[in-house]
Amino acid sequence: MKKIIAILLGLTNVLCSPLMAKTTSTDSVIREFTASSGDAKNGWRVVVKNDVMSLETIRHNEYYPRLKVKRLAYSKGVEFYGKTRFGEVVLNINGKRCRDHNGRMNEFSATLHYRGKVTKGCAVRGAYGYAPT
Repeated sequence: MKKIIAILLGLTNVLCSPLMAKTTSTDSVIREFTASSGDAKNGWRVVVKNDVMSLETIRHNEYYPRLKVKRLAYSKGVEFYGKTRFGEVVLNINGKRCRDHNGRMNEFSATLHYRGKVTKGCAVRGAYGYAPT
Protein backbone atom coordinates (compact mmCIF):
# COMPACT_ATOMS: atom_id res chain seq x y z
CA MET A 1 0.00 0.00 0.00
CA LYS A 2 2.86 2.38 0.83
CA LYS A 3 4.35 1.71 -2.62
CA ILE A 4 1.06 2.58 -4.33
CA ILE A 5 0.76 5.83 -2.35
CA ALA A 6 4.38 6.72 -3.17
CA ILE A 7 3.76 6.04 -6.88
CA LEU A 8 0.56 8.12 -6.86
CA LEU A 9 2.32 11.00 -5.10
CA GLY A 10 5.14 10.81 -7.64
CA LEU A 11 2.67 10.88 -10.54
CA THR A 12 0.83 13.81 -8.98
CA ASN A 13 4.07 15.78 -8.72
CA VAL A 14 4.99 15.01 -12.33
CA LEU A 15 1.54 15.86 -13.68
CA CYS A 16 1.03 19.01 -11.61
CA SER A 17 4.51 20.52 -11.84
CA PRO A 18 3.86 22.21 -15.21
CA LEU A 19 0.75 23.81 -13.72
CA MET A 20 2.62 25.05 -10.69
CA ALA A 21 5.66 26.26 -12.63
CA LYS A 22 6.28 29.96 -12.48
CA THR A 23 5.05 31.59 -15.66
CA THR A 24 6.79 34.59 -17.12
CA SER A 25 5.13 36.94 -19.52
CA THR A 26 6.98 38.32 -22.50
CA ASP A 27 6.56 41.93 -23.54
CA SER A 28 5.58 41.70 -27.21
CA VAL A 29 5.06 45.43 -27.73
CA ILE A 30 7.17 46.82 -30.57
CA ARG A 31 8.79 50.05 -29.42
CA GLU A 32 11.18 50.64 -32.32
CA PHE A 33 10.30 51.28 -35.97
CA THR A 34 11.95 52.56 -39.12
CA ALA A 35 9.56 54.05 -41.68
CA SER A 36 10.02 55.87 -44.97
CA SER A 37 8.39 57.09 -48.14
CA GLY A 38 10.14 57.14 -51.50
CA ASP A 39 7.92 59.93 -52.82
CA ALA A 40 10.27 62.20 -54.84
CA LYS A 41 8.57 65.43 -53.75
CA ASN A 42 7.35 64.57 -50.26
CA GLY A 43 9.72 61.78 -49.23
CA TRP A 44 10.56 61.27 -45.59
CA ARG A 45 12.29 58.94 -43.20
CA VAL A 46 11.47 58.35 -39.53
CA VAL A 47 13.23 56.24 -36.92
CA VAL A 48 11.41 55.69 -33.61
CA LYS A 49 13.24 54.29 -30.61
CA ASN A 50 11.06 54.17 -27.48
CA ASP A 51 9.95 57.79 -26.92
CA VAL A 52 12.38 59.48 -29.34
CA MET A 53 11.82 60.02 -33.06
CA SER A 54 14.23 61.23 -35.72
CA LEU A 55 12.58 62.84 -38.73
CA GLU A 56 14.08 63.66 -42.14
CA THR A 57 12.09 65.26 -44.95
CA ILE A 58 12.93 65.90 -48.61
CA ARG A 59 10.48 68.70 -49.40
CA HIS A 60 11.66 71.12 -46.72
CA ASN A 61 15.12 69.56 -46.28
CA GLU A 62 14.57 69.19 -42.54
CA TYR A 63 16.27 66.94 -40.03
CA TYR A 64 15.23 66.53 -36.42
CA PRO A 65 17.46 63.93 -34.74
CA ARG A 66 15.72 63.81 -31.34
CA LEU A 67 12.02 64.64 -31.18
CA LYS A 68 10.33 63.58 -27.95
CA VAL A 69 7.18 61.64 -28.86
CA LYS A 70 4.20 60.07 -27.15
CA ARG A 71 2.99 56.60 -28.10
CA LEU A 72 -0.68 55.77 -28.56
CA ALA A 73 -1.52 52.13 -29.32
CA TYR A 74 -4.81 51.03 -30.83
CA SER A 75 -6.17 47.69 -32.06
CA LYS A 76 -4.68 47.83 -35.57
CA GLY A 77 -1.45 49.69 -34.89
CA VAL A 78 0.33 52.50 -33.11
CA GLU A 79 0.70 56.25 -33.43
CA PHE A 80 3.62 58.43 -32.38
CA TYR A 81 3.18 62.17 -32.08
CA GLY A 82 5.42 65.06 -31.18
CA LYS A 83 6.20 68.66 -32.15
CA THR A 84 8.71 70.48 -34.29
CA ARG A 85 9.09 74.25 -34.60
CA PHE A 86 6.64 74.04 -37.53
CA GLY A 87 3.94 72.17 -35.63
CA GLU A 88 2.78 68.68 -34.82
CA VAL A 89 4.19 65.57 -36.47
CA VAL A 90 2.25 62.30 -36.34
CA LEU A 91 3.46 58.90 -37.53
CA ASN A 92 0.78 56.23 -37.81
CA ILE A 93 1.89 52.62 -38.26
CA ASN A 94 -0.65 49.88 -38.90
CA GLY A 95 -0.47 46.13 -39.35
CA LYS A 96 -1.25 46.11 -43.09
CA ARG A 97 1.63 44.95 -45.25
CA CYS A 98 3.05 47.55 -47.62
CA ARG A 99 4.87 47.47 -50.96
CA ASP A 100 7.54 50.18 -51.10
CA HIS A 101 8.70 52.21 -54.12
CA ASN A 102 11.29 49.51 -54.91
CA GLY A 103 8.62 46.79 -55.03
CA ARG A 104 9.62 45.12 -51.74
CA MET A 105 6.98 43.98 -49.27
CA ASN A 106 7.26 45.41 -45.77
CA GLU A 107 5.63 44.31 -42.55
CA PHE A 108 3.74 47.55 -41.85
CA SER A 109 2.10 50.50 -43.60
CA ALA A 110 2.96 53.98 -42.37
CA THR A 111 1.42 57.41 -42.76
CA LEU A 112 3.18 60.65 -41.86
CA HIS A 113 1.13 63.76 -41.05
CA TYR A 114 3.37 66.82 -41.12
CA ARG A 115 3.16 70.46 -42.23
CA GLY A 116 -0.29 70.04 -43.74
CA LYS A 117 0.68 67.00 -45.82
CA VAL A 118 -0.32 63.37 -45.42
CA THR A 119 2.16 61.00 -47.06
CA LYS A 120 2.01 57.22 -47.11
CA GLY A 121 5.01 54.94 -46.72
CA CYS A 122 6.15 51.61 -45.31
CA ALA A 123 7.67 50.55 -42.00
CA VAL A 124 9.64 47.74 -40.44
CA ARG A 125 10.24 46.81 -36.82
CA GLY A 126 13.55 48.01 -35.40
CA ALA A 127 15.42 51.33 -35.32
CA TYR A 128 17.94 51.34 -38.18
CA GLY A 129 20.49 53.99 -39.07
CA TYR A 130 19.76 53.31 -42.73
CA ALA A 131 16.23 52.38 -43.70
CA PRO A 132 15.83 48.79 -44.91
CA THR A 133 12.54 49.87 -46.49
